[in-house]
Amino acid sequence: MKKLFSKTVLILLLVSLIFQTSVYANSSWQWLTSSPKEILPLAIAITLFIEIIGISFLGGLGKRLSLAIKGALIIIGANIASFFLPYVFRALSFQSFSGSWSHAWYDAFSSGPYYIILLGYLFLTVALEVPVIYYYLLNYTKNKRVLLTVIISVNVLTTLIVAVMERMMFHGQW
Repeated sequence: MKKLFSKTVLILLLVSLIFQTSVYANSSWQWLTSSPKEILPLAIAITLFIEIIGISFLGGLGKRLSLAIKGALIIIGANIASFFLPYVFRALSFQSFSGSWSHAWYDAFSSGPYYIILLGYLFLTVALEVPVIYYYLLNYTKNKRVLLTVIISVNVLTTLIVAVMERMMFHGQW
């Protein structure tokens, strides 16, 4: 099971790295509303709430307070990494023509028709968050399969919620 899981994660990471596309054309995209980065704090808060509650109650974890706090902290850390990692990669790709890191970071959020949640983000979430949270909480659950299913389910659910939320709230045009 561990070998299959490790191979799956490795394959997802390799596919994500190999099939990247970068286009540096002078496009005229503009947001008609504000950029989706405006809802990033709200998206993080909703995601953390759902994942912490879902994993804590449905994952078959014990009722110890110290475990709940440690589990919440690992979920928070994994989620923050998965929210900001795509923007770090994007800022690195912009840095060659943006000049400084601060300009590249700004361009990562404001350039092009990029929502926070795209299909690649779901793969990144599953590849990053699921193994970290699962392997940390593995020894504290009554049923390992239920824990893995709950972690994957709440991550897919929160990803879909944020994707729908940002597409309903933010619009742009070429």
